Amino acid sequence: MDLGLQDKIIIVTGGAKGIGAAITAVLAQEGAVPVIIGRSEPDNLRHLAQIEAAGGKGWQVAAELTDPQACKMP
Repeated sequence: MDLGLQDKIIIVTGGAKGIGAAITAVLAQEGAVPVIIGRSEPDNLRHLAQIEAAGGKGWQVAAELTDPQACKMP
């Protein structure tokens, strides 16, 4: 299917596990560049490696979005 997402950057919070992981995988298959935002950098990197192994591309950011202080730029 072609959703017209080629090279679109799409942020997915919770993108390393469960439904979020499924969403990022499909986005990458469609040619988008998912940005995985998740609490655990190892989980983010593990899922990003799976996306890249399947020929996709993406990025990851480890962040705890429930903590306002953790969301501030340094």
